[in-house]
Amino acid sequence: MIPIRRRLAARAPVPVYCIAGAGARDRVQDLWLSNALVPVRTPRAASILVVAGSVSADHAEALARVHDALPHPRGTLLWGTDAAGLSIDDAVAVESAADPVPAIQSLFARLIAGAVQSAVPLLPDVDPSEWRGVGPYGQGGSGMTGGTPYGRPMAELGPDRDGLRLDVLPTWIGPFFAPLPAGLVLDLTVAGDVVVEAAVTRSAVGVAQPPLSSPFLRALVEPVSIAEVELARSRDHLRWLADALRVQGLPALGLRALALAHEIDRGSGSEIRRLGRAVARSGVYRWSLPPARGRVAERLAGAALGPVSRAAGFGDDERLGDPAYLALGFEPVLGDADDAGSRWRVRIEEAARSAELAAVAGDAHTSVTGVVESPRGRLAFGDVPTRRALDLVPDLITGLEWGDAIASIVSLDLDLDDLAMAADGRPGVAA
Repeated sequence: MIPIRRRLAARAPVPVYCIAGAGARDRVQDLWLSNALVPVRTPRAASILVVAGSVSADHAEALARVHDALPHPRGTLLWGTDAAGLSIDDAVAVESAADPVPAIQSLFARLIAGAVQSAVPLLPDVDPSEWRGVGPYGQGGSGMTGGTPYGRPMAELGPDRDGLRLDVLPTWIGPFFAPLPAGLVLDLTVAGDVVVEAAVTRSAVGVAQPPLSSPFLRALVEPVSIAEVELARSRDHLRWLADALRVQGLPALGLRALALAHEIDRGSGSEIRRLGRAVARSGVYRWSLPPARGRVAERLAGAALGPVSRAAGFGDDERLGDPAYLALGFEPVLGDADDAGSRWRVRIEEAARSAELAAVAGDAHTSVTGVVESPRGRLAFGDVPTRRALDLVPDLITGLEWGDAIASIVSLDLDLDDLAMAADGRPGVAA
């Protein structure tokens, strides 16, 4: 007989750590809407690892490290993915079109009841570097800092932003760090919590299937209803806002933004503005998105990065070159500050105006020019905005404290699915 404490535990919401592979960003995000799940921000707090979409073999070891970080009892659910060919014998697989929640609940209940064994480690339990027996005390080093004491790298002296020479430590973050898009790796040198140097590894986590239903991609080759395009833009901004609010520790407002993204229609402009006022009242602009953090204005001239450029006052917007938009009286939303908070405000206002624009667009259609203003900026064949935005990251976060660095990266709205494009440069066609 199963003890009552186990039966009660099995009925609780399931803590899950989700990895959104290529093509799975939106459906993984939608798992937040289920009351049966608690998506957590670290694998150390999860019972079930959910892997969705395409994950390439290049990320197999990193995926295994996340898997092994889950505490026991633990299990894995593969949602429309082969997990980069990893041999996870005890993983539960469901089709990408299926609802994974019942399978997650069932797996969790069986783990709690002891009906299935907790997942075994995928990686061998070995030291990351040879250190045992090295040095005069067998600690792996010599003197104070020689070698790798106890297998861990030691900090070295380096310049500080205040002109001092302090301890700096090389490290890396990614590719499955929850606040950042899957596949993004940051190679960092940090002094305490300050980023001293930064570099970005541009790596799509997998190969996405062609999102041929995207109105922005269709608008490159055929006229598309402006109402459809603008509602899609508003929906994309709200999905971004849901993620950004969750990163800032405001999950309730994030769920509100995500629910609104699902309900968006031509009359949603006022509701989006109400949400924007609630975001402002939360104090996030004061305590987490302070002014003058994450500035890159000198790099934005001609970058055409949509809300990122417009938040800094640049009027880059391909819709200004479309007669159909001009006939509707379209004007872009511009900000007056080159910082993360300004990017938030511009996106929220743009989401509201896009819904209002859809309401008056009638049967107007876009003009085919081979270039489109996507939610992230100028989009054309062989020219996707995320590639240009990634170039900003090192300068953007160098000199910032870690919390400000993460907030600044999130404010760029990076989508690494953009990088999984074909060699011929056609957006939305898998390589």
